[in-house]
Amino acid sequence: MYLICANKCQHNAPVAFDSQQLAAGVSILEVNMRKNIVFLVLFISMNALADVGVPEMKNENGYVEPFRMFDNVYYIGDKWVSSYAVETSSGLVIIDTLDFPFSKWIPANLEKLGLDDKKVTHILVTHGHSDHVGGAEFLQSMYGSKVIMSEKALELAKEQALKSKGNAVFLPPVVESYAEDSSNLVVGDTEFKFYITPGHTEGDLSIDFFVEDKGKQYRAFVVGGHGANFQKTGLAKQFIASMARIKKIATRSPAVTVNLANHPHKNNLFSNREINATDKANNPFISQENFFQFIEQQNESATEGTKEELKSSDSTNPNKSMRVTADASAD
Repeated sequence: MYLICANKCQHNAPVAFDSQQLAAGVSILEVNMRKNIVFLVLFISMNALADVGVPEMKNENGYVEPFRMFDNVYYIGDKWVSSYAVETSSGLVIIDTLDFPFSKWIPANLEKLGLDDKKVTHILVTHGHSDHVGGAEFLQSMYGSKVIMSEKALELAKEQALKSKGNAVFLPPVVESYAEDSSNLVVGDTEFKFYITPGHTEGDLSIDFFVEDKGKQYRAFVVGGHGANFQKTGLAKQFIASMARIKKIATRSPAVTVNLANHPHKNNLFSNREINATDKANNPFISQENFFQFIEQQNESATEGTKEELKSSDSTNPNKSMRVTADASAD
């Protein structure tokens, strides 16, 4: 496994005070008091999260009954955001964790699937938006799992956590190891390959691994972020580059045939579930065409959006088009 150790900025890391602070007149008693205050705040925050009830499991709240997609992959997400449980010979790996407190549905879903007796060894987070990372710390605290995400994703998760309010308040997870580009993680009999594919956010983490259907292996891919980000300079251009890179990676033999999108409407998840319920001979989640159409749609949407952004800029700045032309020629 090739991962970078991340030993900084954890929300439950010890609070350090050096000799300069002591020399400046901060007494050991004051240092200890400050430490106690920090830990008290954390303790209160964690208890507050524990006190938030499990949202009612009903359609109006976005609840979806969990179901099996492959021999070793289960859908445990909700109506709007995907979460997957991957069964390995060493335990479960959860990919994305929903918004808090809807992430409290995940343990109940694992129980419904008969997986509650299995250890959740790892939690993989595709990016730092709250609907993907919001439940990571809660699940990590519950299962003692290792959380894997990119460094930029954790930075965004911390920003999102600070902005979270009410019952949706969440804490960022503890990350001991960051996922690097082209790194991997082996859990039992399953290998997960990681790629940093920015564009939706700066820290999008795409995941490449094999699923099984009736004992046969198929290559699956989770694209780390859907939709180009036009709010932050340069991200849309990075998104287009990332889609081109993913397409190239996914074409390598054996080509990707399973699109494990991190939003269910992006891979026709629920319509395929209905087909799968009646047609046991052919698994509709296996479709090379579906995956590459999805990548092409993402690319086209980002390209069109970029053109619209340029048009908008040109209409308000008569010199903008000249600068764009000059930049393009420089490339």
